[in-house]
Amino acid sequence: MSPNQFLGMRTTSRANFLALASDIISPMTQKLIIVRGAACSGKTTICKEIRDFDKKIAWLSIDKVKNIFSDFKDEALDDVNQSAVVTLKDLLTRGYSVVVDGIFKNPGHIEEIVKVGKEKNIPVVIYQLECSLKTLKERDKSREGVAQGLWKPLGDEIIESLYRKVEENPIKGAIKLNTEQTPIQESIKTIRRNFEKYSGL
Repeated sequence: MSPNQFLGMRTTSRANFLALASDIISPMTQKLIIVRGAACSGKTTICKEIRDFDKKIAWLSIDKVKNIFSDFKDEALDDVNQSAVVTLKDLLTRGYSVVVDGIFKNPGHIEEIVKVGKEKNIPVVIYQLECSLKTLKERDKSREGVAQGLWKPLGDEIIESLYRKVEENPIKGAIKLNTEQTPIQESIKTIRRNFEKYSGL
């Protein structure tokens, strides 16, 4: 056996060992959280608080990915989710827990994200944010950025359309969190506890 062949065997063995170790460790140290809700339901506020670089918790916002392609074109949603899935796989492979937020007009897109977690044997929990249409419309007019004149509100018509999409397409097994009747900090604490329970953070 040549020295190069021997070194190749050592490299392959080490790679196999690291892959096996990753498979064993990941379920104990990683978590995939999905936060679904209508526009202005509190997704961004919650996920910003959950994101924690020191604890390796990354935030993947479907809305931010959507802006790469379009503002409101539904035709772009398949491309948006496909790109989000690629990013999610990369983050999980690098050892991050991930909190994904989105409206998810198409419930099938959530199923694709859940599938990634299951394939990697990482626990997945889905949260559904609830809030009345009246309050969503009020929040749209006063949320950060709008009040400062940086951009315009989405408008009542779009807010209602997105609200209906979420209400008419419930996700089975999702844990409901009401961000209108309960302070949003309580929702943040609930999700944090879930991370701690499964991730040992």
